[in-house]
Amino acid sequence: MSFVRDLKVAAYSLVRTPGLAIAVVLTLALGIGANAAIFTLVRGVLLKPLVNRDEDRLIYISDKALPASATKTLRFPYPRYRTCVRA
Repeated sequence: MSFVRDLKVAAYSLVRTPGLAIAVVLTLALGIGANAAIFTLVRGVLLKPLVNRDEDRLIYISDKALPASATKTLRFPYPRYRTCVRA
């Protein structure tokens, strides 16, 4: 029966201080809304697989002539790309 008594005391406290009740409800609403929005973004971007048409035609192009440390900073030049791609 102490749980019911605790609920009554909590309800009385919130009725007695409506400003605090509004602040609590708004804080909970913002927290739940932000959590749902972030989860939706993470699910859509990271968790769901990408939909690709003609998956068997996807290729990976890399430049073996560059050292491994330079591939992070240098871009793959377009003329070299054109020589790699079959027309």
